[in-house]
Amino acid sequence: MAYMNMKKSTIITALTAMMLVAVGLTGCKYFKPLDGPGMERDSTDLSALGDSVSIGDSLNVVADDAAQKLEMEAVQAFVEQFYNEWGMENLLDYDYPKQHITPRLLKFLADSYEFECEGECLATWKFFYEGGGDVGEFKSRQITARDGNHVLVENKYVNYEYDVLLTVIKDGDTFKIDSLQQEVRALNFNEDEY
Repeated sequence: MAYMNMKKSTIITALTAMMLVAVGLTGCKYFKPLDGPGMERDSTDLSALGDSVSIGDSLNVVADDAAQKLEMEAVQAFVEQFYNEWGMENLLDYDYPKQHITPRLLKFLADSYEFECEGECLATWKFFYEGGGDVGEFKSRQITARDGNHVLVENKYVNYEYDVLLTVIKDGDTFKIDSLQQEVRALNFNEDEY
């Protein structure tokens, strides 16, 4: 066996190091178990990280509360239905999106329309792509609730990837999209790398 060939001092050093790491992790403030209602025994206290966690960090939102989880699922289902029932082929059909957006977003889409037009014109393409060119064939869409008010929509095309973060608010017994923030992540990316 491989460990038979190791020197006794090497084995003792390795075992000592493993014990020190184990003891150090159990006493570390970053791995302190939380106690209290709704907290599982294996929960981890991330508040000890303080300001070292920034908004740009890729952290998964974990909803401790069942109501928050249900709200996230409802918001995501609303956005999925919005995209399934109204797509890029209907960009000039403003009736459907107008039922599902707030007056604030309606004004933003009207103000963002930069071309000549007669009557009401809305920059509805902003739900799907930045505009101004051929994005290629549509490949896929991923919709992910970030929390009870924000949903990330990732649109992937053959030569283009476009993400939009939607802010969704409660409006009576339904939801409405209140704002969108665009983020173009990749232009003309190599399909083999993706």
